Amino acid sequence: MKIFLTGATGYVGSAIAATLIRARHDVTVLVRSATSAARVLSYGIHPHHGDLRDPSSYRETALAADAIIHAGVEGGSDRMDVDRVFVDAVAGPTLIYTSVLFVLGNVDDADETAPASGPRAEHERLVLDAGGAVIRPGMIHGDDAWLFAHPIYIGEGRNRWPLVHRHDVAELYRLVAESGARGIFHAVAEVRTAREVFPEVTGTPLDEARRELGSFADALALDQNVRAPRSLALGWRPTRVWSQTIR
Repeated sequence: MKIFLTGATGYVGSAIAATLIRARHDVTVLVRSATSAARVLSYGIHPHHGDLRDPSSYRETALAADAIIHAGVEGGSDRMDVDRVFVDAVAGPTLIYTSVLFVLGNVDDADETAPASGPRAEHERLVLDAGGAVIRPGMIHGDDAWLFAHPIYIGEGRNRWPLVHRHDVAELYRLVAESGARGIFHAVAEVRTAREVFPEVTGTPLDEARRELGSFADALALDQNVRAPRSLALGWRPTRVWSQTIR
């Protein structure tokens, strides 16, 4: 398959790129700098120079692919606006869009049919209405994951986190792309309380965490018991659990 990928130099995107290359797909990635271009070329990936903010720099190439995987995230305060620009530019049956389980809020025993809210949920709706696919990863761990290198939980840590390893997430993207599956897919391998994840850490009050982490603190405080039946029905079998990561 010819696959167009954004975010290939990021934490999740790089794992997706590696997985697609191992599966012998023809991968083109959006890059902005010569350094990024050289990096992906060394992996056997085709760089395409462009900017998420400028659809004219990538739309034609993206739409020519068999699948478009959007795993890129802008770091600025306008990141959701930039995300919307990309969705508007390429939405269609070939688009696989990256969302987050945080859009569900506090949930218990939630599957892919659970209602979502917020700006990213609106982007999900646009993708789904255009016939595309949405992948919602849980709390991602693995080598060099930011959260798990900076252990923190809120309050008593009784709230539940849906966990998944970055390489298992990448496998789900591959399956969705290869199968042409559409709709929402959750990337969740296991659910543990925050205190189970970081048993040697003392909980941080929410107000204090907000001063350090901003709105991400509220995401860490969510209580989410989430399942992934549609992903499992597709043949996805996550193999890496949290206890293996911390060894």
